[in-house]
Amino acid sequence: MIKRVLYSALLILIVITAKAEGYKISVHWEGLSDTSIYLARYYDSNIYVNDTLELNHSGKGIFKGDSSLNEGLYMLYLNGDNYLDFLVGKNQEIDIYTKNNQLLEALKISGAPDSENFAEYQKYIRKKQNEKSNLTKQLDNLSGDSRENIVTQINAIDDNMAAYMQSTLKDAGTGMFGLFIRAANPVIIPQPDIEPSHPKYDSIAWFHAYNYRRDHFLDGIDFTDDRILNTPLLKPKLETYFNQVLIQSPDSIIPQALKVLRKAGPNRRTYQYVSQFLINNSSASKIMGMDAVFVAVADEVYLSGKATWADQETLKKITEEVFLTRPNLIGNKAPELVMQNIDGEYVSLHQLPSTYTVMVFYEYSCGHCKRDIPALYNNVFMEFLANNIDVYAVCMNNDFDEWKKFIDDHDLHGWHNVWDPEHQTQFRFKYNTRTSPLIYLLDKDKNIIAKKIDQNNLSKLLNSLLNK
Repeated sequence: MIKRVLYSALLILIVITAKAEGYKISVHWEGLSDTSIYLARYYDSNIYVNDTLELNHSGKGIFKGDSSLNEGLYMLYLNGDNYLDFLVGKNQEIDIYTKNNQLLEALKISGAPDSENFAEYQKYIRKKQNEKSNLTKQLDNLSGDSRENIVTQINAIDDNMAAYMQSTLKDAGTGMFGLFIRAANPVIIPQPDIEPSHPKYDSIAWFHAYNYRRDHFLDGIDFTDDRILNTPLLKPKLETYFNQVLIQSPDSIIPQALKVLRKAGPNRRTYQYVSQFLINNSSASKIMGMDAVFVAVADEVYLSGKATWADQETLKKITEEVFLTRPNLIGNKAPELVMQNIDGEYVSLHQLPSTYTVMVFYEYSCGHCKRDIPALYNNVFMEFLANNIDVYAVCMNNDFDEWKKFIDDHDLHGWHNVWDPEHQTQFRFKYNTRTSPLIYLLDKDKNIIAKKIDQNNLSKLLNSLLNK
């Protein structure tokens, strides 16, 4: 008898467990008939097809599977003009009704609170955005009181949306909808505690807004919850924060990058994602000096052994890049070079007494160098000839006669023309000379001020430095 009771209890438990597993998404897409649609999922900024369904003549059908879907944002997809986003949370028995050409307006979802709440959120946001857009279009043709009235209505919509978001956030809970809404919520900057009449109000208000956004822009992201990766929200949030919100200098970015890595540390998936984002974002940056961010992230994650997901080839490439970048970071003292000039005399970079030193690495056989090196001489060196500026010009080829001919043909006299055909100074490693021509600017103490700079920007920078 006891065994029979235990068996019955176990059977009930198995049935309940089995019922909780898998997914069942019933779709009624009014207006479609005998048509294939797709169930697709978001992962980061990409979309992947999960399942295919043939709707019957009434536009009805059921997506189902034995394994639960990963919680996140999904899509019912017909074609590029007809698709509908919906949220999948813990409860995955969902009924979806919509109507062709009115997908969001006619949308009704039941059976899953996360999915229902997200549908209502989408409809509200779309409605208010349309109202605001229609009012904004009227502004160009209005003035005076009429224009002020429209502005007042637009501000009222903004206030209404802000109040809605705060109310929604308060009741959002910890499910998938709560995670999504918190991540999507824009940061609202409080007013600074200072009167607008204060003579330094503008600068104080700017610093207040910057510091607040720096410290709170990512508050809505729970980096320990990897469900955020199943939405398109994280990447644009990180891009905006690291490329727009923060001051674009390594000193501003590195501390925040390390802080985000620490937050993501407890979750392997988000830690991997954030690490890869930071390494790729800094590597792709066109802003001078961002290679310092690359080195800092590489040191923290990849060279420390924490990147357990990275294969040996990836680790090798990152290690090599750090090796070639670390010695020539902006702010570092330029590595010493002692090279032979065209007369066979040795010239020390660090012994040059100039206020500023332009270092240029070039190849006489390079097409860009044949154009840019004479231009550097005529447009920069000659322009600043009276300003105690030296040029340490390193030829990276190894044919003396061709080197001398290049100097004579372009009249590059007045420069410290040097070379190291045997590579005894290891200049290629110290200065990462994989591209040519390559220009560095050093101060009087031979600290690196700028690198990988073209002659036009070099001229502007020198003008700015000399006119301080």
